[in-house]
Amino acid sequence: MPERTSTPKEAPIGIIPIHFDVPEHYIPFDTFVETASRTRTIVDSLNEQIFGGELQYEFVVFPPEEGTFLARLGVILIAGYGIAWTLSESDVGKAFIRGLTGHEPAYYAEQVGIQLKELLEEGTAPLEPDSDRHDAACDELMSRIVVDSTKSFLTTDVRALRRVGVTPERFQEAYSARNEFYQALASDPKVLGIGFDETPSFPIRRKDFALMHVAVVPLEATTREIEWEVELASLKVTSPNWDMKDEKRPWKGKDHLNHDRFFRIYDAQFWRHVHSKRLDPEIIDTILVQLAYPKGQRRTGRVLRVLKFNDVDLGPPLDDNALSALLGSYRKPDKHDDLFSPGVNH
Repeated sequence: MPERTSTPKEAPIGIIPIHFDVPEHYIPFDTFVETASRTRTIVDSLNEQIFGGELQYEFVVFPPEEGTFLARLGVILIAGYGIAWTLSESDVGKAFIRGLTGHEPAYYAEQVGIQLKELLEEGTAPLEPDSDRHDAACDELMSRIVVDSTKSFLTTDVRALRRVGVTPERFQEAYSARNEFYQALASDPKVLGIGFDETPSFPIRRKDFALMHVAVVPLEATTREIEWEVELASLKVTSPNWDMKDEKRPWKGKDHLNHDRFFRIYDAQFWRHVHSKRLDPEIIDTILVQLAYPKGQRRTGRVLRVLKFNDVDLGPPLDDNALSALLGSYRKPDKHDDLFSPGVNH
């Protein structure tokens, strides 16, 4: 998730209802925490993979209502809707959103138009494209896309998700979180079913929990099936992650064209330097890295070797033999390649 900022008072709130079919008006604390936490991981993963990690939001919990236990998780959109909307309008973004929500992005754009029309009827001055009310309407519709995508990901059959490019290979974190979500429900014998709206409807029954599990192949096992590209890149780190074991949040930086790059560092030598406190982090660190990423997906990659950290030289890049051993076949991108063609793994 992008670095946190303060929450505007009138930021839109997208509600993700998780409706538990239980005999009492409560569920065990662990069940709630596990399902809420895994839902957040799914939102983070969809943000990273579909919107390039550009959406900034706060994840909150509203008090449950009486009756069958209804958890209401809120996603408060703070910033980034403009860039995220641009990405959603790309061919890949359209495919993802259509596959997850059943609607084209144009449907949501129409909803923005409807809302703006209603606002216009309240006043006499026309709404400018960059006005506060226009931005608020766009924020609200982007939050609706996030909510609809998350609910659909939790309920849609994996075969349908695969057909639109939402594969376990590319969305490993989201699928792992979905597995853990349903495992938490299966572990609680009192949960008879689950629904994702505020009506007493529970379409996914207890017998279905095991069927929602999707096999997720570890990243290392799929490495050789990916067409890799490898390059040297100098990045200004804007959001580091110094927890080597954290597989959920990537590092974030900007390249020489000021484009955002998201990556994880798989260089054991670098982490030894970190643990021995041989590096001096600054507010904005500059790193020179040897970066691998699936063909056409330069925005998100894997750092195989950190060559330089600020002014400290850490070592040479891996040679062709080492790269072939790690990745199998790979290529160096041409200068004219589209830097940020998102690509889809089928």
